[in-house]
Amino acid sequence: MTGVLITAWSALTPFGHGRAAFADGVLRGVPAKPVSTKDDWAEADARVVPDFDIVEQLGRKGTSSMDRTSALAIATLRELVADAGGAVEIDARTGVVLGTTSGSNRTQFEFTRDSLTRRKPYLVNPAQMPFALMNSAAAQCAMWHGLTGPNSTVAAGRNAGPSVLRYASRLLRTGRASGVFAGAVEEHSGARELLEPGGVLGEASVLLFMQTGEPGNRPALAEVVALDTRLGEPRRALAGCLEHVLSGLAVDEVWGIASTAADPELSEVEREATGEVLGPRVETVVRPGLLVGDTGAASGVLGVAALLAAAEADTAARGRLAVATSVDRDGTAGAVVLRLTGSPHELRGEG
Repeated sequence: MTGVLITAWSALTPFGHGRAAFADGVLRGVPAKPVSTKDDWAEADARVVPDFDIVEQLGRKGTSSMDRTSALAIATLRELVADAGGAVEIDARTGVVLGTTSGSNRTQFEFTRDSLTRRKPYLVNPAQMPFALMNSAAAQCAMWHGLTGPNSTVAAGRNAGPSVLRYASRLLRTGRASGVFAGAVEEHSGARELLEPGGVLGEASVLLFMQTGEPGNRPALAEVVALDTRLGEPRRALAGCLEHVLSGLAVDEVWGIASTAADPELSEVEREATGEVLGPRVETVVRPGLLVGDTGAASGVLGVAALLAAAEADTAARGRLAVATSVDRDGTAGAVVLRLTGSPHELRGEG
């Protein structure tokens, strides 16, 4: 392989901490249970990452004003490196690319409120300011884990998945990075409930480790074959993406589809578009959004992770194609095509 490869991944989701918890949840197909949440802004039922306290996870140093978005991303990167068993090598050119909708809504709301209500001259908490920026999570990941390569944030909402993979692929193909932690994160909060009314919201953080197929790099879980994003009427935009990314590929090679929408209307858009282009005979269909709730920017990368998890449990997936789709209410749509290469256990055995 000479393309861009996914060699490891991990996630924090409503199913629990780490790739094993998410993989088990996807394979069981039982939705995570919503829990009651409440803060200064709203009260609602939501699917959140369980047992995640920032101080307990990361310690007291540097976390007194840290937002949940940054903490989730930092912890996910730690999980990925630990799960890879030393196979993920970090050097001076290792970078991170994170997708988001707008960063931590809760921190942004709180900082704005303090600027209006606290004693003049507007005595906001200055330690909170860095975490109110949408690039906080990527920057904090780099600082906590010593990443000195490219550091980027892609604000693309529910289409952050293909957008992040495209950005990371360009960094790798142009030699600007030796490896990239590429993913997305979306926290749950009352502030987000106000901005995204209706449906059950979720939260998640998911990261892929990506490299090129150069000699000496770790064996791959999948190769990124093609991706595309488009804007237009949602069904036509997604169908156009699928036709483009599958151009020149045999449709009967497609083993699995991940439809990532949590919203029933958007899920139906994905079903119609994939049915139009791929037909009804795809063997495996996973819908992580229906299991973990609307995870916003994290949903597209979760679709990729769900395909990797399902492929590890099915030997029929090896060497075949898988497609992750995403669509947003604003008419943006995207699709990612992977060629699956086998389970980590099998790959290590071959080495």
